[in-house]
Amino acid sequence: MKSFVFLLFTILCFAIPSAQNIQVDATTYTPQQLVEDILIDSGCISNVQVSKTVSGNFADGDKSFGYFSANGSAFPFNKGIVMSTGKLKHVPGPNNNLSDDDAPGWTGDQDLETALNITNTTNATIIEFDFVPNADNIQFRYLFASEEYQEGDPNTCIYSDAFAFLIKPIGGNYTNIAVVPGTNTPVLVTTVHSGIPGSCPPINQTYFEGWNGSNVPINFNGQTKILVAETPVTVNQGYHIKLVIADEANYRYDSAVFLEGESFNIAANLGPDQSFVTYNPLCENEIYVLDATPQGTTPIGYKWFRNGTLIPGETSAQLTVTTAGTYKVEIDYGSACIATDEVLIEYSAPVTVQNTELFQCEPTADGRATFNLFETETIIINGDPLLRVYSFHKNFNDAENNLSPIPNPESYTNTRPNEIVYARAVSEYDCVCVAEVTLKTTTNTVSDFFLVNCSIDGNPGFASFNFSQTTSDLQILFGNNAEVTYHLSYDDAISQINPLPNPFINSEENTQTIYARIDGDRGCLGTAKINLNVINTPEFEGEEAYIYCLNTFPETITIDSGLIGNSADAQFEWSNGETTASIEINEAGTYTVTVTRSKTINGEKYSCASTRTITVLPSETAQVSYKLTGNVGNPILTVIVEGVGDYLYSLDNGPYQQSPIFENVSLGEHIILVKDTNGCGTTTLIAYVLGFPNFFTPNNDGYHDFWQVEGLDRENEQLERVEIFDRFSKILYILDLNSSGWDGTYNGKQMSSSDYWYKAIFKNGKIYRGHFTLKR
Repeated sequence: MKSFVFLLFTILCFAIPSAQNIQVDATTYTPQQLVEDILIDSGCISNVQVSKTVSGNFADGDKSFGYFSANGSAFPFNKGIVMSTGKLKHVPGPNNNLSDDDAPGWTGDQDLETALNITNTTNATIIEFDFVPNADNIQFRYLFASEEYQEGDPNTCIYSDAFAFLIKPIGGNYTNIAVVPGTNTPVLVTTVHSGIPGSCPPINQTYFEGWNGSNVPINFNGQTKILVAETPVTVNQGYHIKLVIADEANYRYDSAVFLEGESFNIAANLGPDQSFVTYNPLCENEIYVLDATPQGTTPIGYKWFRNGTLIPGETSAQLTVTTAGTYKVEIDYGSACIATDEVLIEYSAPVTVQNTELFQCEPTADGRATFNLFETETIIINGDPLLRVYSFHKNFNDAENNLSPIPNPESYTNTRPNEIVYARAVSEYDCVCVAEVTLKTTTNTVSDFFLVNCSIDGNPGFASFNFSQTTSDLQILFGNNAEVTYHLSYDDAISQINPLPNPFINSEENTQTIYARIDGDRGCLGTAKINLNVINTPEFEGEEAYIYCLNTFPETITIDSGLIGNSADAQFEWSNGETTASIEINEAGTYTVTVTRSKTINGEKYSCASTRTITVLPSETAQVSYKLTGNVGNPILTVIVEGVGDYLYSLDNGPYQQSPIFENVSLGEHIILVKDTNGCGTTTLIAYVLGFPNFFTPNNDGYHDFWQVEGLDRENEQLERVEIFDRFSKILYILDLNSSGWDGTYNGKQMSSSDYWYKAIFKNGKIYRGHFTLKR
């Protein structure tokens, strides 16, 4: 059983070597001779009369149509007529210059534009003639060539000259028969080429001969393969043909069409080749009838040939073919008019299929189930890449003849146990073979599986389950080639829909039951229930770092595991050996706690554990001292601490600062506060800053009546003594550091207002000199 596609074309492959070029002739033959003697030259065509020709009116007398001969070159036509949109002399090769001709008053053609649905043609070359055929089919061979074939140029996708072979019964309407075989598409540059990368894909590439280099017999950049213009006609009816080619839009980049000499003739019609080339070979044992019966006339006789040898006794219009070969018919119309046609008949290799069984897991006990019949295709075609199963049927005859296919083969419910359905397998070449499929049900189930996993961090009650081990276990039971899928419900598993991903996160909290379906190469082998269980992985929150104040030892602090949720089902193990949720410690260091949750499932204990590390950092109150640096009168006080804490510093209850250094400290007694930032306490210390007054006023008014060193620490004297001089370096007074100071007298006599000098001698041996003013 086959479907046929008729292609009216002939493909001849040829190479054009670097040999001679074709020759052209514009003067030897009249238009009547070109058509009647060169193009036709057959007793099968009568009453040939050329009625019109149009050529470019070139100044040098050349024409745009004329005779051509192969001239010993590799051009595929030995002779014929060439029609161009340029000068005839620019048609022969080599292809080393641009044919780009124009002529005064050379217009386009309206019939061509109408036939091809285009506008704005110019430079039209035309040959028109009448004829009468004495058979029901005419044909001639041609090829199209053009300068507009430009390899790699996007213009090839856009621009094309136009041509047409227009035929009509006398008084009728034109039909264009210069079309891509099997279509109504005109043959143009833009409809037949091998594609321009980045611009347009190949189109009708089968009929494109190729891009021409310089070393070819014709002067055009590309050309089609040999094509056949063919049409049925009515015997003894007068016809008019108009052969026309024209530039489109402008005269640039000429084109030409070559008509093979003596190819315009009547023809028999045996239909297309039945071959691998046409993807239409016959099937094994198929009988094929070749029918050469013409319409409207009665030939004298027929001769049939196979592979060039006359078949004895076959003289009728039909021939029954049962073997491969090249078949030819000659139809004798008398008066030296013989029509021929040739067809290639090939047979494809035998098509074989395998009967098979298809199993489905049975949801009930009545032997019925729902099957995906296409699951049998792999076995039926047995690896043959040319075969496909297209449909299933209730009986063999329906399958063979493609009648009443089962409408729902992917979800077919058998009507009885062990029902047989029939698969229709079709090869690449439309050859049909039928296989039996027996539908069987099974109730195989296996013991439940239990999968346990720890919950996903931050998502208690839900875990990721990997089915790989379960699949391996099921394959041990059902065979290594078994395919296992997992489903949310038993119905989904039976229906083989909505398979779960692997890994799978349970969609029901803590526990969930899913179902496994086990398939072999003949369908469902069994099912299994899979129980998913989640153990919540211990998770923590709260502090991971504590502070222990060393100055509070042996007091203790409490550190907690930080377990989130219920601790009743948890076991604790601390690094110090304790097993409670929290512990008491009085020592800095690192403590770890491992928390485990366990559950017994199907008689087996499963556990999930997490470990947390808690750091206890030491801290304490500071041991404080200080030192004074800088210049006398502009002292810098630096606080010195010992301890493992982090400290802040304050002077005289002022704001705390991170730096232990205080500048521009005033003279006298100061309170130093050192606070541990970790909360272990504050240390207080009194500091003294020495100062030497710049003046004093001994007038007994109660203000600055004495000159005395300020900031003395009476319990830790820093100075040895202080000597006071006049401007002549005479010692006036040695300061008693424990007294009120110098009252401005010498031997009971008041000293006058003036500047006086002092020398401070420190216990560490350092000496400091300065001066001050006495004002009265």
